[in-house]
Amino acid sequence: MIANVSGANIFYEVAGDGLPIIFVHGLGGTSNVWHAQRVGLAKYFKVVTVDLPGSGRSDKTEREYSMEKWVEQIAGLADAIRLEKFVLVGHSMTTVVAQKFAAKYSSRLTALVLCGPLTELAQPAKDAFTKRAETVERDGMVAVVDGILAGALTPAAREGGNAALAGLYRELLLSNDPVHYAGHIRALIAGSAKADQPKVTVPALILVGDQDGVTPLSLCRPIAAAIKNCRIKIIPATAHLTMLERPAEFNAALVEFLAGL
Repeated sequence: MIANVSGANIFYEVAGDGLPIIFVHGLGGTSNVWHAQRVGLAKYFKVVTVDLPGSGRSDKTEREYSMEKWVEQIAGLADAIRLEKFVLVGHSMTTVVAQKFAAKYSSRLTALVLCGPLTELAQPAKDAFTKRAETVERDGMVAVVDGILAGALTPAAREGGNAALAGLYRELLLSNDPVHYAGHIRALIAGSAKADQPKVTVPALILVGDQDGVTPLSLCRPIAAAIKNCRIKIIPATAHLTMLERPAEFNAALVEFLAGL
């Protein structure tokens, strides 16, 4: 389905009924990274999965993106599909968006879930992502895809019984338009949730993989400390894509959190 939000066509899907949950993918993803959540959680909740503008089946007309604009587009999408109050789930890059949304629109949220979260990029990471943006604009996604994959999934997933999943995620990454992927990177570089964290008042959950080298537990603890009502749940045998590597464990952790609200 398509919703026109401030002139941008945003693709989304809805499954199930109950407490609404909006899932927003991270850098290089699409709404289909949440497929196991859409299938597994629709029996309990109204699951809404979204393609960010510049990704998947949403508009690819802009060259510049920002966390602040994504916040307003999520609010506009919720209005378009008549969601007054919902749970917001972000992954990686969009955990910054989610925290900013929770700080600005706390009355619209039941809870906040941050998967592999970050506050802002440190300068070495900003430098590395700047180089990645320049590389994909010059040489395409194929020049960076295997490096991204190495951080996204555990070695067991990439080389063992889940190697087919790794191949499918690799294809998803390769399907990105380099111009828009680079635009998303620059939004990530400029983004920060540091000033927003003390303003988050809704219950919050951090989900992090025990082998996540992109946003490890050491980076999650300061976020949990900065947000008033926030807990951490570690998903075992996963790296940065906890929802893909161990969907049953991920879903169980999410259901347990929401059932306790």
